[in-house]
Amino acid sequence: MEPAHTTKWIDASLPADPALAQVNLIDTQHLTDELFGFINIPMAVWIDETGTIVRPAEGASIERSPLRDMDIPEGLPERITSMLTEVKKIPDVADDYRAAIVDWAHHVAESRFVLPAEEVIARSQPRGTDEARAAACFELGEHLRRTVGPDAAVPWWREAHRLYPANWTYKRQAWTLVTTPADATENDLMQGPNDVYEGNWLDDVIASGGGEAYTVLPQL
Repeated sequence: MEPAHTTKWIDASLPADPALAQVNLIDTQHLTDELFGFINIPMAVWIDETGTIVRPAEGASIERSPLRDMDIPEGLPERITSMLTEVKKIPDVADDYRAAIVDWAHHVAESRFVLPAEEVIARSQPRGTDEARAAACFELGEHLRRTVGPDAAVPWWREAHRLYPANWTYKRQAWTLVTTPADATENDLMQGPNDVYEGNWLDDVIASGGGEAYTVLPQL
């Protein structure tokens, strides 16, 4: 959301050999949502050397989260316990997805994970009238946030949430701006209940089917 908040993550990803460093792009305007259909993080599309999308937007975890194996301590506040419980329910296909990427790197167009154009289209997230209107509302809200102030964005972001409730990137940006203190150096990841928006991370996850339904699972 704010480029300055990404520095430590980019620095941590730098390889020892500068020649192997990757290009890092910071999407401050959610263009990846608009262009590729990203609705959560982490998500990815596969684009081959000709610029053709060979896998559509899907969950793109490549490393198992330590939260999967952590025992939830007793005595935590009920809400935190519920949140950790839902996080542990999120399906983990990181090893399979990482292996698929390696297979693609070795076999390129011959990889069994590369999809034909018609299959890419069939698996892509739908973009109907509501989703298109939500994108316009979110973009207008983001423009107003930067040119007028956060309060000006609120009604437009509320409408974007209503029109496209499955888009977590819209929700999480709005919630984080409300629940993260202005002088914080890191974003609030709990994104709890607030007086500005109707939803919050935990309640919306449960309402949408729980952690099991939180991500767009790659069909490998």
